[in-house]
Formats: sequence, structure tokens, C-alpha cells
Amino acid sequence: MRRIWQAEEGMTLIELMVAMVVSLAVVGAALALLVTSNNAIQVNQQATDTQQNVRLAMDLISQDIKLAGFNMSSTVPGCVVGPMATAAPIVPLDNVPAGAVGAINDVGPDAVNIVVPNMTAGAGGGIPVLSAQASGGSIIPLAAADIGAMVTSGLVLGSVVSVGGSFSSPVTAIGAAALTLAKGLPAAAQFPAGTPVYLLQCVQYAISLNQAVCAGSTSCLLRNGVPMVDGIEDLQLAYACDGCNVLPPNTPGPNGVIDDQDNPGPLPIGAGVFSAGDFITNNSWATLPMTPDKIRLVQVTIVARDSQASKGLSEGNALPTHSAAPVVASDHNPALDAGFNAAVYNQQRRRVLTKTIQVRNLES
Repeated sequence: MRRIWQAEEGMTLIELMVAMVVSLAVVGAALALLVTSNNAIQVNQQATDTQQNVRLAMDLISQDIKLAGFNMSSTVPGCVVGPMATAAPIVPLDNVPAGAVGAINDVGPDAVNIVVPNMTAGAGGGIPVLSAQASGGSIIPLAAADIGAMVTSGLVLGSVVSVGGSFSSPVTAIGAAALTLAKGLPAAAQFPAGTPVYLLQCVQYAISLNQAVCAGSTSCLLRNGVPMVDGIEDLQLAYACDGCNVLPPNTPGPNGVIDDQDNPGPLPIGAGVFSAGDFITNNSWATLPMTPDKIRLVQVTIVARDSQASKGLSEGNALPTHSAAPVVASDHNPALDAGFNAAVYNQQRRRVLTKTIQVRNLES
């Protein structure tokens, strides 16, 4: 049999090397694209988380400020101001409570105490209600399960409860199925069974920069010492009042108009025109006429930062600058804080949100 041999040619070494170089270039480009895409996803996720955190923090504080006081008529433990322990629905805790109208810069976040109703103090995490009609007298009937839940939520002798949001009084005795109040219910008022009974509590909002307190986060918003929102590094509050400035064009007492703070004096100077300068910071609110019961507007500024320093979009390990300059919120300039490190500060992105909130439950 006749065999036919066919010449077979393989790849030369040069061709193999060229193919390897081309393959490496393609793989390298793909890896670079993958790294860039992954970094972009992480950066976008951190930016989204930071934006959500600052909005969540603002929603929490705004909700409680709108409820501040809840028509309180008795002193709620913890929310008092001044040496006379005057009852106050909002107790400003400025970082530097010295002087008025922002004369001195803060060197850290503010805090605030607020009287709010506990909406989950009843049985099953609901609102306690009267188990029978109550009119006059100082005893209000409640279900035993509601009273037990209220005790778990912090009800003690001296706590203040609000019946239907229209009458409040300290508690002088806690029974198995009733509470005894220090003040009797209005004789003419009738509160039917099912009327909600709110346990008024004093809550404090503050900022912690301690990772141990913030469960690993670099900073967080605290509500009564409990971490609520991660990544919140600054809280600044300013207050507008009615009746806390007696200089013209302001009236000696409340008149339903926000006091002019930045241009007080004989008319037409200032002329009572409302402006950003009418918000007050750096004040103790403990001396008449500037007391917290006259607060009508609260301006809240919150600064949130990324949970960690964000790298650039390349595969390099360098940490770029994300905050070119310190974020000045209200009267707080971080650059003036002790231990401020610009290089570290600039490595994280930040989001700032400012909102003016009307205090609804304080009468003029």
C-alpha cells in the first residue's frame, strides 16, 4: 500500500510569543476593566449608603422635634433646664453654650433633649389605652398587660403620662389595673374607653465618634445612648424663638412672629424681617427671657461620611482626596477641633443635609 506523507507545519517560537503577548494584553485590559467596575460599584454603594444615612437621621430627629412637648403640662424627668429645673419640651445642648447668635465656634457636635410620647409602650408594642371611661378624678383604668408593658418601657413613680394628648400629669401610684395621677382629670372632660394613654419620655440625640459605641462604625447618631444611624459625624442645631428678644422691633413678649436677632434696634432697623441670622446658637437657654419654651423653629444640620476611606477607580492603592476642605456645618468648623488631621479627613466623602422644622406642639 502506498503511503502519502503530508508535510505538517507548527507554530514558530516567534508566533507563540506574539500570541502570548496579545493574550496577556487582552486579559490585562479585562482585569483592569473588572477592577475599575468593582471600585465604581463600591464607591457608588458607599455614596448611596451615606445619602440614605443622612436622610434617615434627619427623618428621626424631625419626627421627634415635631412631636416635642406633646401638650405637656408637667415636668418630664430629664428634660429640664436651669437651676430651677424648669420644664422644657426642648432642651438645647449646644457644644459651646457661651454667648448668643453664634459668637463662638463649636468644637464638636451639638446634642438636644426632647420630650416625646412613647408610641410602643403598651402591650404588644402598641399604645396603651383606657380600659373604661374616665372623667374627673385622678385614677385612670388600664389593662394589666398595658401597665406591665409600660413599666418595662420605663414607667416609674413620677413619670408623666398624657391622656389622649390633651391632659398630662405625673404618676403617683401604679396599680395592677390603674394609674393614680397627681392631678385630677378635668371634670367636664370625658375620655372614653380606648383613649390612648401616652408615656412621655425625654430622649436625647447626640453624636458618638467611638467605634466601640457605634458597633464598629466610625461615627453614629445616638438616641438615648442607642446607636441609630451609622456614619453620622456631626449634628448642629440652631433655634428661632418668639418672645426671647425684647429689643425693638420685637415685642416684650410672644406675638406669633419670630424674633429678629441679627438686626434688633429702633425701627426701621431690622424691621422684623426673618432671616438666617435670626437662628440662635451657643446659648444656655437658662436665663429669662431666653428660655426654651419660646422656641418655635429648629434648624437641623447633619453631616454624614462614608463608612470607610474610598479608593480611586484604578487598581492603585492610593487614597485620593474626596473632601477638599472641611465641611462647616452651622457654627462648627472641624478644622478648629483638637486633633484635626486634614490628610485623614479628606479621604472620606461627606453629605450635608439642612432642614428647618416647626415645633407644632408649643403654643405661642
